[in-house]
This record gives sequence, structure tokens and C-alpha cells, in this order.
Amino acid sequence: MPSGLVYVSAHFGTPPLTVNLALDTLFPFTWVQTVGCHRNCFNLSYPYSNFDPRKSTTFQLLRPNNTTFCFPPISHPSRNGSSCVYDGRYSRGIFGIDEFQLLSPHSSSSSTNRIVFGCDLDSNMDFNGGWDFNPIGGMIGLGKGHPSSIVSQLGSDRFSYCLPSLSQSLSGQPTLNFGSDAFIDSSATNVQTTPISSRSSAGPPEEFYNYLNMTGITLNGEVVYMMPETSSLAKLVLLDTGEPDTWLVEDAIFSLQDGVVRYFAETYGWKAPKIEPIPRTYVCCYDLPTNLSGIIFPKIAIQFVGGASLELHNAFEIFPDQHEFCMVIREGAPNTVGVYQQMGDRFWFDLAQSKLSFSPNMC
Repeated sequence: MPSGLVYVSAHFGTPPLTVNLALDTLFPFTWVQTVGCHRNCFNLSYPYSNFDPRKSTTFQLLRPNNTTFCFPPISHPSRNGSSCVYDGRYSRGIFGIDEFQLLSPHSSSSSTNRIVFGCDLDSNMDFNGGWDFNPIGGMIGLGKGHPSSIVSQLGSDRFSYCLPSLSQSLSGQPTLNFGSDAFIDSSATNVQTTPISSRSSAGPPEEFYNYLNMTGITLNGEVVYMMPETSSLAKLVLLDTGEPDTWLVEDAIFSLQDGVVRYFAETYGWKAPKIEPIPRTYVCCYDLPTNLSGIIFPKIAIQFVGGASLELHNAFEIFPDQHEFCMVIREGAPNTVGVYQQMGDRFWFDLAQSKLSFSPNMC
């Protein structure tokens, strides 16, 4: 996971080409970088390669008269009228149709389906993340609000995914399941459930998002931030597998930082975090103590409508080269729970019932 993203494997075309797809829980588009990409193209490491429609005997272009998929503002007919052009979150290109099979482990529903997907010709994505190795060739979109959503195309109103913990991430891919395979085992403990809300009046891209409603933030079970009654946008939270880090709006992050500083002061007698020039990636950092094994990091959790509580895993990270550790939660809007803080939980989206359930240690 060099880029901080997580991915599943799939087959495209005939004969099948294996493509690793990064999970995108915000937008509905599934796309693969295609031979002919001419702008902002990323490199794929051997043995992976770009999808070549000319080599697939089952590939077809989506015709512009297909009004189910080809309509503004997401897509529109090309200038010569021969294809359907799309403009997605990270990708621009043309829509194609071909055989698709999800290869996610532990899934019994990974049958072959014909789906509409994006043939990427202009990518706005760097999967390498500064590393020399990149196995990711596209993204699988789990958002809603557009017929190209893989959830809709597979005829399902449920999906679930689980991101392995940091200790497991080197040995296993995340799981992704749809339909009857998407569930949380009845033997699971500490299952939490909260409603999914939407901003139906919003335009793209917000209309694609599955929003959750935050009521507060706790530190070791103690409330350090309570959502004001008058707040609207600030209470919305997204689970984003396309973003490594977690972000909180200004009032929330400042209240959380105050709680963290108070915790370390009361528990270990530390006066205040390091004062460093701005900008820097993380602002709540401390010098590494001599006996790091004796330090217990506090547990941070977001509280949601209905009483659900989501612990933000891996909220503190050690940086040996800088001889410091930091709280790796950043200021920004909207509130977004990133990949590292989702690791170790299974998330089950039931779109028919507009609810999200999650439980730890279900990978």
C-alpha cells in the first residue's frame, strides 16, 4: 500500500486482464487506465499493464444514445458523436462496456458481469505516492447517485468492506462484498449502527456521498467536543478509502488537540507539544520519550447519531527520523475518516435501509 490507498483485484475483458482497483467510497465511477492514455498518466509496475480494449473480444464502446449513462453533468456525447465522454473525480475518458469479475477474497458472489466503466485517458491520480512500485491501475467506485455505480450495476443495495489492520496489511488485501455476501457476522461483538444521510439538494459531487452525522468526539470515553445544535455542514462525516488521513473541521480538531494536550500533561507531566514553524503536516507532536514502551496513547472516537461510536485506529504515529510522535489527524473540511483510521473494522452499507453498521476485528 505505498500510496496509502487500499485495493482489490478484478478481471476485465476477454481474455481477462487482472487490474488492481483502489477502493473509492465517495464517487460511483469505476475506471481503469487504458492504452491510449495521453495526459497525466501514471506508471504501472510489472506484471501489471494498462487495459487495451483492442485486445478484448467482448469490449464495446458505450454509445451516446444510451441516455441511462450518457447525460450531463457527468458525461455527454463526444464531438463526433461516436462515444460517451465522462469527467469523474480522478479520471477523464470514455465509457466502455466489458466483462468484469471481482476477485475479492472470501466472496461467493464474484461472478462475471457486463458493466459500464471508464476507460481512463487523462488521470488526476498518483498511485505511486513517491515509491517505485505501483500495482494499482484504476478505482472501483462505491458511491451512489449515478447508474455507473458498481453497486447499482451489480443489482445490489448492500456492500461491505474491511481494511486489514496495519499488522495484516502486508499479508492480505481488503475484502469487498456485495448483496447477500455483504453482512456483519451475527457472532460479531460491539456492532454499531448509525443512519446514512444525504444532501439530496446538492449537486455533484456531494450528491454521490454517503454522509454520516457526528454528534461529538471522545478521548478515552470523555467528551472533548460536542456538536453545536445549530451546526449543519460541520456535523457531516465521510468514510473515504481514497484518502489516507483523517480530517476534522476547525472547532473539532482544536477541541480534540486541547484534550490530547491535557491528557499528556496530566498522565506524564508533559507541558505542551512541540512548537514548529507552520506549515507542517501534523501540528500536535511531541519529542519521543526515552521509554516509549511505557507510553499509552489515548483512544479517540467519533460519536454518531443513534449512539454509534467509531474508534479512530492508528491516530498516533511515531516518526523515528524526526525523533517525535504526532497525532495524525488534520484540520480540514468536510470531516473525513481516512484509510489508516478505518483499518481493522468491517463497514456494512445497507443503502435500502439507509444505515451503516460497523464492527472491529472483522477482517
